[in-house]
Amino acid sequence: MKGKILLLLLGLSLSSAASDPQAVLKAIVDNQRGGGSVRATLNLSVARTDRQTQYVLDIVSDGNERALIQVKAPPREAGQAFLRDGDNILIYNPTLKRVLRLPPSGRSDSFLGSDLSYSDLSGRDLQRDYTPKITAEDANNLTLELTPQPSAPTPYGKVTIQAKVKGYVPLEVTFFDQRSQAVKKVTFAQYAEVNGHSFPVQTTVEDLLHSGNRTTLVYSDYKFGVSIPSGCFDQRALVAGC
Repeated sequence: MKGKILLLLLGLSLSSAASDPQAVLKAIVDNQRGGGSVRATLNLSVARTDRQTQYVLDIVSDGNERALIQVKAPPREAGQAFLRDGDNILIYNPTLKRVLRLPPSGRSDSFLGSDLSYSDLSGRDLQRDYTPKITAEDANNLTLELTPQPSAPTPYGKVTIQAKVKGYVPLEVTFFDQRSQAVKKVTFAQYAEVNGHSFPVQTTVEDLLHSGNRTTLVYSDYKFGVSIPSGCFDQRALVAGC
């Protein structure tokens, strides 16, 4: 009898943990970020109705709130660099040879003319700025609905996330404006198993308000769980690199 009661209590505990929206959201973001520090090459393709631009970026991140991104190609854009440390975002302009600080109002601005914003560069904004709840779940997939916290610096009225139940692998994220109109959709593909996480090697960001506008990110030469010197996230690294 005691054994049955213990198993019942254990089952209730596991059920509670599995249905905890905050724990589910953390697991999804852990997968999306690869679960830790990373060095990688990022191929960024920006498609518009009249053109397509290809960028090659070097990225170093602690997997949380700090990241250094350097533009390697095309030649006319090479030398630009971006540093995020929490809410602080610095931009190095090689033409001006100046470091500029992005104001808080600019966090939602377009990054390199893509469908990414500066706030998408790194960090765990979805965990920090939103309150999640599970709105749908079956044997395979679940849906989280995120509502912004009162002081959150976000232009979105809500965000929905679809993920697999097994392993909480991210599938799709949709962003809505204050009128509940879907304005941006992010889809994930080509997963790699990294340190127990299912990391999406390919990410596609689609502007739902402008047909044909999309951005594709593909990671290569990625190394997770590497030791990264703190100097990589110093302002000097914008010019000197890491």
